Amino acid sequence: MSEKILDLIWSMDIEKMNDHLPTEKKSLKSLLADEKLLIKTKSKRLHKIKRKDLEIISKLIPEEEWENLKLPIIILRRTSLDKGIYSISGGLRELYIVHRIIGKTKDEFSKFILEEHKPYIWKPEAFTAVRKIGSCVIIGFT
Repeated sequence: MSEKILDLIWSMDIEKMNDHLPTEKKSLKSLLADEKLLIKTKSKRLHKIKRKDLEIISKLIPEEEWENLKLPIIILRRTSLDKGIYSISGGLRELYIVHRIIGKTKDEFSKFILEEHKPYIWKPEAFTAVRKIGSCVIIGFT
């Protein structure tokens, strides 16, 4: 088979593996005010966010940042990187939440943003985040 065909098959497989990823993200603030706590996925299903996970997250980040923190947080297994390396999608707020949850930082958000942080974590750290706030973290593949 030609390389183009293999690349096409590979990308279609990745798309299928990522059917569970959200088509939308919502702010922590809007989710805390919502009763349904549902996010639409690529496969047209609904992903349920647990209120207890939102409450854990709300205690980690200042209330004035709730509008800017978008959930669920996507953690991607990047096949182009070394085995076992995942990347955190989003901005500093999403990175901060994952770093706090996995114990990579104990800093307050105001101090965390003053330093540079790489968006990469190891597989065990990714699964620690899933174990602690599983409904607010989704693993995807690239």
